[in-house]
Amino acid sequence: MTTLNSAIAVVDDRPFFEKAIRFGLANGILSRPDLARMEADGPKGIVQIADHFGTAYLRTDLESAVVRMANLISLYLEDFANGDLYAAAVSLRDNSLLSHSRGGSEMLKRLHAMPGETSLHPRKVDAPGQKIFVNERSFAFPLSVASYRAQLAQCQSNQRQIDFARWLLRQLNARQEACEDYSAEEVIRSAMLLLHVGAKTLEMPSKRDFINLIETLRKKSFKSKPAVLDAFLREAPTDFQAMTRQAMQTFVDSDLPRLKSPEKSADEILHAETQGAFFVRDTPEEDVVAYDKLVAREWVRITKGNADDPAVLATIFLCVATGHPPKASALLKEARSIIAVFRAQGFAANAVSAFIDEHAPFEQREDLKAMWAEDLQPDAEIHLADNDPQMPDSHMDRALKYFRQNCVANWKGSSR
Repeated sequence: MTTLNSAIAVVDDRPFFEKAIRFGLANGILSRPDLARMEADGPKGIVQIADHFGTAYLRTDLESAVVRMANLISLYLEDFANGDLYAAAVSLRDNSLLSHSRGGSEMLKRLHAMPGETSLHPRKVDAPGQKIFVNERSFAFPLSVASYRAQLAQCQSNQRQIDFARWLLRQLNARQEACEDYSAEEVIRSAMLLLHVGAKTLEMPSKRDFINLIETLRKKSFKSKPAVLDAFLREAPTDFQAMTRQAMQTFVDSDLPRLKSPEKSADEILHAETQGAFFVRDTPEEDVVAYDKLVAREWVRITKGNADDPAVLATIFLCVATGHPPKASALLKEARSIIAVFRAQGFAANAVSAFIDEHAPFEQREDLKAMWAEDLQPDAEIHLADNDPQMPDSHMDRALKYFRQNCVANWKGSSR
C-alpha cells in the first residue's frame, strides 16, 4: 500500500543562497567564522542596494534591499554553480557577498542590454530602463535561473538573427540605416526571395523589383536556380552558410506557397501583410511611377498618369458614382449627364470604393476612399444639387461652374 509520505512530493522553495549556506555548514565547507564574515559583509551590500533603489533611511527600503540581495546572490550562485550546492558553498567561502550580489546585478544588466526582439534599429544602453528592469527582477518579479536562461537564449537567438540580417544587407548592397524600421526576418525573407529566383543583380529589391520577382515566381516555366545560392555562399563564414541554407528551407516551406498563390496580388502582399512582410529599398520618385504602372496598369491608364491631381480624381470619381465610364476629363455633355444622373438618383452607394479597391495601388486605397467619402462626395452633393427654390439651377449653370472649378472640364467658353 502506498503510504502518504511517498505520495507527496517535497518541494524546497528556499532561496538557492540559503540552501548553499546550509549545505556548506552541514558538510564542513563553511565554518562559523565564514558565517560571521557574511553577517558583517551583508549590511554593507544592503545599504548600497537600498540607496540605489531608494534610500537607506527608510525601513521599507532596507527590508526590500535584504530580499533583493538574497535574490541577486541566489541568481548568480545557481547560474555559476549550475545548481551544484557544493560549488556554490565553496564560492561563498572564497568570495564576498558583495561580489555575488554584483554578479547577479550584472547578469540582469546584460540581459536587459540584449535584444528582446529582432528589429534592426540601433541599440544603446538605456540607463533608466536598465534600472527599472533590475528593480523589478530583483524584487517584485525575481527571475529563476531557468527563466533567466530561457530569456537569455531567446535574446542570443535574436542577436544571431540581427547579425545574420546585417551580413545579408552588406552582401546585397543595402545601406544599414535604410533598414532601421524593419525586422531581421523581413530582411532575411527578401534576401531568400532574391536568391531563390536567382536574380541577375543580387541586391535588395525595390518595390518595382519585388513585383517583378513575384511575377517571375508565378510563371509556369519558372525554375529555381540553386547555383546562385551556392555561388553566393562560396566565401561566406561557416555560421552564415548554415543560417542561409536554413533560412532558404524555411522560405521554401512557409513563404513560397503564399507568394505563388494568385489569391493576393504582389502589391497586397507587399503592403497589406504584417506577418511575413518583406524589406524593400526606398527608390527615387520616378521609380514610384514605374511601380504604379506595374501593379495598377488600369489605374495609370484611367488617370493618364496624373493620379496625384485632385481634379483628375474628382472627375473620375464623379463619373463612377453616377454610372459613367471613368474618365480623367469630361466634355460638356458628359458633365451635364453626370449632374442629371445625380439629381435623379444620387450617387451610387459604394461604387467609388469598389472602383478604388479594384484598380488603385493598395497603399493608396484608404487615402483615396477618405478623399471621396469625407471631402469630395459631401461637397459635390451640395453644389451639384438643385434643391434650393430661392436659387433654381434648371440650366445647371451653378453645378457646371462647380464642375469646372473642381474637375477637369474639357470644354471652353460658356457652359450653356
